[in-house]
Formats: sequence, structure tokens, C-alpha cells
Amino acid sequence: MAVVDEKRTGGPGSVPPSCRSKCGWCAPCEPVHVPIQPGLSIPLEYYPEAWRCKCGNKLFMP
Repeated sequence: MAVVDEKRTGGPGSVPPSCRSKCGWCAPCEPVHVPIQPGLSIPLEYYPEAWRCKCGNKLFMP
């Protein structure tokens, strides 16, 4: 679980966004890292990650 907490609070070279007012009326709205999967048919071992604001099971752009 410590890995998830580390990703939510920041990683090397990355600062979590302010998710204030990004999820509309949904709460709590919190920053999370999500993998960005390229549109390739070849499976990769590494996917780049990006910050998104998450509330429940929905993701919002920061």
C-alpha cells in the first residue's frame, strides 16, 4: 500500500495537481497517477503515467 500512497503524493520529477473544483460536486476529489497506454498492439513492460483527479470511479483532467 505504501507504493500507492507514494504515487498519490508525488514521484520523482512530478508534483500532484490541485484537484480543487475539478470533479464538480463529487467528493473527495484527489490526485492519482494513471497509466497512459499507447495505441500499440505490442504489450509493453512500461507505460508512462499522468496525473488525473479521481472521485469515486471517475477520472477528471486536472
